[in-house]
Amino acid sequence: MRQNRAEGRDIRDLDVVFVDDSRQDQAILRSILSGARVGRIRGFSSAREAHHAMLVEPPDVVVTDFDMPQADGLTLVRSMRDARSGPLNTVPVILVASTPTRSLIERAISLGVHHVVAKPLSPAALIRRLEAVTQDRRAFVFDEVAGHFVLEDHDRLLAGQRQRWKDLIAGVRAFPTRRAVGGAAEPAEPVEVSENRPPVAKRRNGRALGFGAATPHVGPVEGATGQRTGRTA
Repeated sequence: MRQNRAEGRDIRDLDVVFVDDSRQDQAILRSILSGARVGRIRGFSSAREAHHAMLVEPPDVVVTDFDMPQADGLTLVRSMRDARSGPLNTVPVILVASTPTRSLIERAISLGVHHVVAKPLSPAALIRRLEAVTQDRRAFVFDEVAGHFVLEDHDRLLAGQRQRWKDLIAGVRAFPTRRAVGGAAEPAEPVEVSENRPPVAKRRNGRALGFGAATPHVGPVEGATGQRTGRTA
């Protein structure tokens, strides 16, 4: 078991890396982190560039966008959780996504992401997540089946996340939205929760692969992070 690198640290002492291909979003992230008086702030425009730099100087926390060209945020996380990435195995990650779908949240959990935050990103939401990871006592353990490091309670989180989605879908189907048509109320078509998988830079057997990482064994894929499934920002 390996300790979360940010555990017990003061937010003003944190070395935080953010990764986003959008210059506008980079400026927003830097402004939020500077306002929170984060000790050191490093920004990168691509997952590959960030990974190479972090192998030399491991940060305490990573805040990464999901939707990036060539290699997305989960590809970066998969590379960090590979045993060959050393200290990066235990760096907590906050994933930022425009559309945090069910499959995206489950995959994030299965790769050891601590929190998934929706865009547009609010300063308060991000700062709360940073404070949360410094108080998170969950350790990282190596998953022999998945072939990478995960949070020790990821199975419980996945099961809870799936149950919440089942309850949500059951509730929507039981009470379909009604709309007025020609002055009369008629039942609308049931709303379905999106299960479409956002594109991932490299995939094999349905699993996200990291940069040069060994092909993981086929295993259960899951994940949120103990937080609500709705928008968190």
